[in-house]
Amino acid sequence: MEAYLDHTGGDRSLFDWKKAQPEAYGTNAMTALGRALTGQRLDDHRKSWSVCPHLSSPEGLFDHYMASGSIMILLGKCFCQDCCAMLSPQSDLTEFMGSCRHMTDMEFQQGFIDILFQINRDVFRTRRDYACEETTPWTWISCPHVSNEGQLEGLYTACNPIFLHQGYATCNECKEVLPSASLYLQTLLDCEAMTDDQMQERVITPLYPINQDVLEYVGHYRR
Repeated sequence: MEAYLDHTGGDRSLFDWKKAQPEAYGTNAMTALGRALTGQRLDDHRKSWSVCPHLSSPEGLFDHYMASGSIMILLGKCFCQDCCAMLSPQSDLTEFMGSCRHMTDMEFQQGFIDILFQINRDVFRTRRDYACEETTPWTWISCPHVSNEGQLEGLYTACNPIFLHQGYATCNECKEVLPSASLYLQTLLDCEAMTDDQMQERVITPLYPINQDVLEYVGHYRR
């Protein structure tokens, strides 16, 4: 039977997740799932992602990212900066969530991630090259809290957002530091330059099963 996201009650579980106990369901099991997903078909049945209306179309995503807008991913939700400001435990998000585009893993990969990778590659790798040629294979710089599989898992299950901004993939603590840091400081902080393929393999692909388990645990799916 088809499963779907439960957005009733203002999507309270977005904030109630912190009250749960992530250690209860075992992070080691989720890491194993992350590894197992590599090379396997993404879930194309359950709506595991909600993308705000400003990012849910290729045009909106392009305009936001071109304007150096930050994108936040948190517990199956993907928001632009303006929509992030709406998030609070006191807000009734029912109407807002109804305006989001709800996607399966496959739809999120094809309709958001793949497009974001293309925009990021075109804007932040080639825009300074007058010949419009690719000057470097590196398209992302990630803080270790995101690019390390174990730390990514702990970050996400502890209700901490992941930010994608101007070719950076960071946690909340690093999002203001890394873009302004020198290459030397980025190295000291164990940051890593990654290609699209590495970003997909190290961050995006492991995130799918982690996100699925979190949503399952907090009861977002109804059967």
